Amino acid sequence: MGDDSDIDRLVARKLQQLRTERGLTLTQLAELTGISVAHLSRLERGERQPSIGSLLQLARTYGISIGKLVADQPDEDYHLVRAGQGVAHENAEGRYEVLSGPRATIAVVGLELPPGTETGAVHHTGEEWLHVRAGAVALLLGDEEISLKAGDSIQFDSGRTHRLHNTSARTARVLIASTASAVHHPVSGSEHP
Repeated sequence: MGDDSDIDRLVARKLQQLRTERGLTLTQLAELTGISVAHLSRLERGERQPSIGSLLQLARTYGISIGKLVADQPDEDYHLVRAGQGVAHENAEGRYEVLSGPRATIAVVGLELPPGTETGAVHHTGEEWLHVRAGAVALLLGDEEISLKAGDSIQFDSGRTHRLHNTSARTARVLIASTASAVHHPVSGSEHP
């Protein structure tokens, strides 16, 4: 496996390729995703590492799995990720590791959120399931705050604005599974709601 800069360049190249293939301008993509034009531009140039929220929103907008954005895997009937071999990224939000395959209809990500850290607020089509493996987090779901500790799970409509905040004194480890129906992908040729 290459180093983090190789992965960052791969992701940047794929983001630019997907936008170009679909004939979108940065402005049009910004309108579809809710991500600023300046931030999208920096992501495509590899000057910024995308957050998990940005990756999920871009993957949904393009109608592909998050794994397709971050992994250059051959086409197989299955996708195996051995312990410690998932595609990992670190940014200001924490460390996350993509565990799902490139053609998966569900994105599975392991998130390590340092104490006191908060993810960015996101919303997207589909559903999301969270399972706290270690530590404690607060899920801010719309105007509601839901406390979750190790062993707790929650499933919700990911169209509601949501973010996580680590409320414990140690790194929180959260498993996130997220999916969207193809009809919710405005760039894939389908109608969107």
